Amino acid sequence: MTVASGTGGAARGGAFTFDAGVALVAGGSGGIGAAIVRALAAAGTDVLFTYNRNQAVAQALVQAAGASGPKVECVQLALDDSAAVTAGVAAARTRFGRIHSVIYAAGPHTPINFVGGLTEKDWVETFRLDTHACFNLVHAVLPVLKEQRGGSITAVTTTQYARHVPMSVMSSAPKAAIESMLQVTAREYGRYGVRANALRSGWLAGGKFADGIGGQVADKAVAAIVAQIPLGKLGAPEDVADAAVFLCSQQARYITGEALSVDGGWKL
Repeated sequence: MTVASGTGGAARGGAFTFDAGVALVAGGSGGIGAAIVRALAAAGTDVLFTYNRNQAVAQALVQAAGASGPKVECVQLALDDSAAVTAGVAAARTRFGRIHSVIYAAGPHTPINFVGGLTEKDWVETFRLDTHACFNLVHAVLPVLKEQRGGSITAVTTTQYARHVPMSVMSSAPKAAIESMLQVTAREYGRYGVRANALRSGWLAGGKFADGIGGQVADKAVAAIVAQIPLGKLGAPEDVADAAVFLCSQQARYITGEALSVDGGWKL
């Protein structure tokens, strides 16, 4: 386990306040995850984020996000390894004393195809690297949040769960399972002060969509998508990040079991 650290700082921002402790961001080296790390640090809370293979990107993010004052650290972690995730959460608690928020912003490269064109490997691997990875994280943090009598869990999902798109089942189905898990978690653990919410990301001009999802989406298709968005444009990872900061903050202390869409109205 490799850890990199930035500078230290307070746990309070101008617009938002946070409980004591650290925000743990899973998948912080990705487009949306990195935006969430930057936004949380700018809001005034310490951040620990995980990465899988993008060490250089993670190290650069530590230096950039940590320059604003709060402590920003990163750790290499394979989220599909349940034992490693449990150990990583325990180490985070030992390092920071308390975890006030957990954000799942990870996910694999998803194949785009009709249901009949997908392979069993496509289905199993995507669920393993997304739904199961998120379960590993939630399963590991719940005892910690329960014991400390409070905390927030947020998972970045997709607005495609609300408005289904042909050839997108590998994006929507794993996230649908994650949302169901979070809603049950909200019902079960609310008595301990634990909140659980989903953040449905729309079409963004960054993250996985920056390169047309690995070249799988043509420019013409992107234009067609934009034409269906009431606000008339793609979003940005920062739009999702701002919503994530809110859900982690004390200003969202009475919100749980919800799915907040950040999609420019696309689902309408």
